[in-house]
Amino acid sequence: MGKKDIPITDQLAEDGDQDKKMESQEAPAQGCGLESNEEFLGFKKVEVTKVDESKPWKPAMEVAVTKSDGSVAEGLDANTPFFTFDDGKGGEMTVTAAAAGHIDSLHIKGDEAGSKFDYDSLESLFKDVAEKLPEEITNTPGRSELSVHMGRKMGKEGIATMAELSDGGIITPAEVAAAKVKKDEVVELNKSGDEAAKQAFIDQWTADNPESKIKFQLIRGGVLAPHVDTPKRDTEELFMVFGPGADGKKTAYTMMPGRFMPRHPNPAQHKSKEGVINEETYQESADAWFDTVMLTG
Repeated sequence: MGKKDIPITDQLAEDGDQDKKMESQEAPAQGCGLESNEEFLGFKKVEVTKVDESKPWKPAMEVAVTKSDGSVAEGLDANTPFFTFDDGKGGEMTVTAAAAGHIDSLHIKGDEAGSKFDYDSLESLFKDVAEKLPEEITNTPGRSELSVHMGRKMGKEGIATMAELSDGGIITPAEVAAAKVKKDEVVELNKSGDEAAKQAFIDQWTADNPESKIKFQLIRGGVLAPHVDTPKRDTEELFMVFGPGADGKKTAYTMMPGRFMPRHPNPAQHKSKEGVINEETYQESADAWFDTVMLTG
């Protein structure tokens, strides 16, 4: 995931409510239909013109859309559906104007190779996605996270498992073994340690293992995670997140290159409204974000 592959909506970044049901899977190819908003099909650009200043993540409220004929629609509700995935049974998920503009500018028209999808238009991308979506996703409550194999270049992903890197000769089995000795300590630090304790771990690891290609760093939310200084890797996987939208239907939160990964092992993201940590989901995240490392080359 590149630094520009940011969530389209606040929910992906901010939602820590574990009472919401969440689907996390490799999607079976069952398929949905796709409906396009003909008025804006083939648009040239979507520009956010008004945001909600009352929220810290400043979600888009209005956009200006340059249509395919060059005319501009101003003051358009940012949540206007541009595409709708339809399961044929009354279940629908949308891609809003703001989301469509973000995906198009970064992954279709963008010039950053690591983020570029091998599609010539949003419509062709979403037609392919529709065929690969699991039918039940439209009616699954809450947030759904999944990755699908698209069978073509979908950019580069900034993560890889230690096993993949070891098999490829990027890191050594000895480096992996040394890191895994520290796994329980890292898991506990992420659950209850403060930033100073985590930084002390990083400093000690670096001092004890100066030649190791596996390093540790603090990432979003103060999570302690391993990384390796090696380039991102080509992927044919598309990671997607859908969740509740402004109109009550599920909507696209983000789409980016790469495999499914659970939330970071940040306790705040695994707590119920009552403040109780879901130990099962926390451990799943802790395992995933230790065995899979970030690529920073």
